[in-house]
Amino acid sequence: MRHKKIGMRFAAAALCAFMGMSAGFGPAMDSWAAAYEKVNGYYQLADGTVIQQAIARGIDVSRWQGNVNWAAVAADDVSFVMLGTRSKGVVDPNFHTNVKGASAAGLKVGAYIYSLATTPDMARAEADFVLSLVKDYPISFPIAFDAEDSATLGTLPPAQVSEVINAFCQRIADAGYYPIVYANDYWLSKKIDLSNMPYDVWVARYEAKHVYANPIMWQVTSTGSIDGINGNVDIDFLYKDLTPKLPGNMWRTIGGKTYYYQNYSIQKNAWINDGTGWFFMNEEGLTATGWFDKDGLRYYLDETTGRMNIGWKLLSDKWYFFNPSGSMNTGWLSDNGSRYYLESNGAMATGWKELNNQYYYLDPTSGQMATGWKDINSKRYFLQESGVMATGWLDNNGSRYYLNNDGSMATGWLADGTSKYYLAGSGAVSTGWQLIDNSWYFFSPSGTMATGWVNPDGNWYYIGNDGKMQSGWLEDRGAKYYLSASSGKMTVGWRQIDGSWYYFGGSGAMATGMTQVNGQQYYLNPSDGKMAASTAFVLDGVSYTADANGVCTVTPQETAGQTGGENTAESQTSQSETTPAESASQTKEIGPGIHK
Repeated sequence: MRHKKIGMRFAAAALCAFMGMSAGFGPAMDSWAAAYEKVNGYYQLADGTVIQQAIARGIDVSRWQGNVNWAAVAADDVSFVMLGTRSKGVVDPNFHTNVKGASAAGLKVGAYIYSLATTPDMARAEADFVLSLVKDYPISFPIAFDAEDSATLGTLPPAQVSEVINAFCQRIADAGYYPIVYANDYWLSKKIDLSNMPYDVWVARYEAKHVYANPIMWQVTSTGSIDGINGNVDIDFLYKDLTPKLPGNMWRTIGGKTYYYQNYSIQKNAWINDGTGWFFMNEEGLTATGWFDKDGLRYYLDETTGRMNIGWKLLSDKWYFFNPSGSMNTGWLSDNGSRYYLESNGAMATGWKELNNQYYYLDPTSGQMATGWKDINSKRYFLQESGVMATGWLDNNGSRYYLNNDGSMATGWLADGTSKYYLAGSGAVSTGWQLIDNSWYFFSPSGTMATGWVNPDGNWYYIGNDGKMQSGWLEDRGAKYYLSASSGKMTVGWRQIDGSWYYFGGSGAMATGMTQVNGQQYYLNPSDGKMAASTAFVLDGVSYTADANGVCTVTPQETAGQTGGENTAESQTSQSETTPAESASQTKEIGPGIHK
């Protein structure tokens, strides 16, 4: 910067050098070569005074320095540069060359404007000028408001000066840059209301320590010498590490448009990730929005923010899915434990879907591929683990089902080949005993309806050709059986039927004639099987007496002559004999379903 602050610089510098010889801060200098350079690990003034707070050396440059060899500058222990942006009301003619060269040389680059503003609006206009100029370059250091023009800003009272400064700095801060204020000790103490000016200060005072306390930078001279620059140059020392205040990756809104900077550089024609997601910055450095095609893939970028969509997105009443890379999905998709099908245009399919002659069902609302049982339009279907609709016989969770050719579950009676089945309301094939239309049926473990004799629980039952369980008297292959009227069980042993006692052998066939049971004799009428009781009779020339329990004993000979024939009404009851009723405890039955 060209500042009219100090006259007779060489005389003043010589005086400082003379005084510094006894300051005790560092070794005396033999020449000007070491002025403002690092000696024994510390920077020092021309007089050898050590600047202990300085952590880095930099320069500020404008058109006055002409062409600069920035590689040489960087090699001469220069870490940063502040570039002038305006000269004589227009862009500094060397700004574009300087910002490119300094950045390429690896310097931290900031900027400043020599302000001529006298109102906050003028200051904001100056800020907009600077922002428009720097937005395409990697600005990695502060942007400074240079407060020193006595003919404009200097005519205002301190409070108004602060208002003008604040207007500029706020505009810079709103754009995501770090604003600071350049001023000398006099302006800082007399011309600026510091109580209402909250921004960090870059103080200017040449050849002697500044009075202003706690600045972040100090412009120490305007007559410095740096390799790569012909003639004098301003030298600055940095007091504080500004890294926390100067993020390299961030969004900036300039002139109503938002850009993204990565490592301080504006991003164009590139994908960027700001930590919240991906964006595509177009050739203007602005976020692309809406549907976006690139490299043969399709993306959707939020209409407002430009953020790349990942996962599900509802667009024009249709759902789409975007992979973790952001590209639109088509075909089968597995997501969060569910499967979906996306059409060739990316829209999520719903309802029935035919693929390769197989049918799938996708939930009308969620699009999830159905598996297992599904009720659709009052019919029931089964979708396999693969999602394919099942047809024919199905074994599921220990039950069998039959699915018609259209996939709908069959119920009721079903004939398949020569076998009959009964499918209950649940569709499951009936097994075991089933009461259907007030008749009992028996189905094998595979569901086939049984006919003839069955023994499912250690008891015998007889099933007619129509599948119905029989009860009561049954004649089969020349034998008579009695099936419980309540349970259908084949009777074995004694049974009282319609007031008469009958005996059924181990096969269940009704016994006739003289029959021995548990070591006792009983006589069962050969014509109808009824047990004789409380009567006497002659059988094969032998006289017997049947007591009230039906137990038959041979009649003693001395009384045999009193009998009137094979059977008489006279009875002789033996109270010590077991009656059929006492051995018929198994005659109380309650139904086929409870035979254990």
